[in-house]
Amino acid sequence: MPVQINYKNKLSKKLTDIILFVDENYNISGLKKHISKQEFSYVSDLIINIDPKKNIVSFDINSKRKIVLVSFKKTIKISEAVNLGAKFYDIHKDYKNRTYNLISDTLFFKSNNLVGNFLHGLKLKSYKFDKYKTKKNTNNFSIVVTGKNKPMASDQIKFKAIEDGTFYTRD
Repeated sequence: MPVQINYKNKLSKKLTDIILFVDENYNISGLKKHISKQEFSYVSDLIINIDPKKNIVSFDINSKRKIVLVSFKKTIKISEAVNLGAKFYDIHKDYKNRTYNLISDTLFFKSNNLVGNFLHGLKLKSYKFDKYKTKKNTNNFSIVVTGKNKPMASDQIKFKAIEDGTFYTRD
């Protein structure tokens, strides 16, 4: 099941699942402008009981909408961001036909391509060798990245080359 990553300037009006970034203490005060007031109050009520050691937490708002909070430390390393992307894929891979909107503006600090490394880990984890299988997994998994903290075009090309080489080697 290949992961499709698209980059857009504006968030779509259609209600889909949202990926938001928070700090390690799950401070969500900066998320008010990205979700509705009802969703913000719902998430803020539920976030009190979260184990701070968890890096990825998801909340089902209703049957068609989910909010996923990804917790980053301020001193996060590139390899940790890649591992978080892989962990995100592992958790959410079994959902059918999911489209996630990753809002990169919720990243609370400037980092050298943290969103790109997160997505890179997600893509690397999504590899499956099913060339000779008759029954292939047809679940769609796509991520639409919006905001200003998108990876640069040169970094996207670099990540794609690494992913293609890795997948070729695994084959």
